[in-house]
Formats: sequence, structure tokens, C-alpha cells
Amino acid sequence: MKNLFVLFLVACICSCPLISKGQDLSFVNHTELGLLTGTDNFGSRTNFTFQSFNGVQIHRKHTLGFVTGLDQYGNYSVLPLAVGWRGVLNPQNKWQLYAGVDVGYGSALFEKVEINEWDQHHWRKGGRMAQGTFGIRYKTKKANFWTISFSLKQQISYFYTGNPSRLSPDRNRLEDWSYYEEDKVTFNNLVYRIGYSF
Repeated sequence: MKNLFVLFLVACICSCPLISKGQDLSFVNHTELGLLTGTDNFGSRTNFTFQSFNGVQIHRKHTLGFVTGLDQYGNYSVLPLAVGWRGVLNPQNKWQLYAGVDVGYGSALFEKVEINEWDQHHWRKGGRMAQGTFGIRYKTKKANFWTISFSLKQQISYFYTGNPSRLSPDRNRLEDWSYYEEDKVTFNNLVYRIGYSF
């Protein structure tokens, strides 16, 4: 987890507008809101998603950067942290086709351990995530863009239940638990988003 935050920090610094200007690379921000629709271990669902891509344009058709945001699966919040690529097919046109790929980790940073009246502990951990995107963007007079996109996104998460065998159990030590269960949950999503890029 520490390595992931270091990678995230480096990506933030590298995509900073001041650094990009010094290297003659343009800073790019693409912020989107949308719906996650799909299935998981519990059935079909529709959920909220927010995403922000920040990076540098290394070529007029290619941008590299990092992605963060929030995916809300019912009462379960996932913070995606990923590296990403965006490519534009026809940057000279007013209406443009673009695609993207994001690979990273979905963190359960906002989740807390829940303990019921029988001292049974419930907690969640994030896991790997990957996303492929196809979209259309419309160039405004200021050379910014309104966007509509469709993505296929997979998010892996882990749900845990345990009964401790000692006070202050360590969630990473099996010997601290008299009962311990891990459930792997795969969220397969078709994502619809609208956004704005500058």
C-alpha cells in the first residue's frame, strides 16, 4: 500500500502544470460524472461514479497521467488510484473520437471495521482495477472539450468476517482469529459518463 501512495504522489508531481510547462508539455485535466451499471456476486446494480484524469500531453494524439475519483457500490466506497493513457484519433476536428486505458488499484480507504454485538468483525479491502474507455469529445471555442464516454471497468474487492481469539487482533494474522472468512467480490461494470476536459 505504501508503494501505491508513493506512485500516486510521483504522478501528481509529474503532472503538475508548472513542471509540465517547463518541459513544454501541456497539462490536461478531464473530470467526469456517471453511472456504474453491471453485476457482482450479489446481482445487478446501478451506482454513482466520479473520476478525474490528470496528466501531460506528450503528443497531440497521446496523453499520460493518473486517475483518481470515487466509485460508490451501495454503502461501499472505492477510491480508484490508477495510471492512465488517453488517445485522440482526429485532434484536428471539432468532434473527436478518443479512447483510454486505466490500470491500478481500488482502495477501501474510507471503510471502517464494523463490530456487531457478538464481537464479530466485518471489514473490506480494495484490489486491482482495470478500465477501457471509448468516447466522443466536442471542442469549444476555448479549445476545451465536453465529453461523453462508455467504459468497461472491472474492480476486485475483498470482504472479511472474523471472530477474534484475542484482544486487539491483527487483521493480517490468521492466528488472532477463531473464525476468519474472506470473500472475493468482482464488480464488472459498463460505465456511462459525461465530462469536461481542459
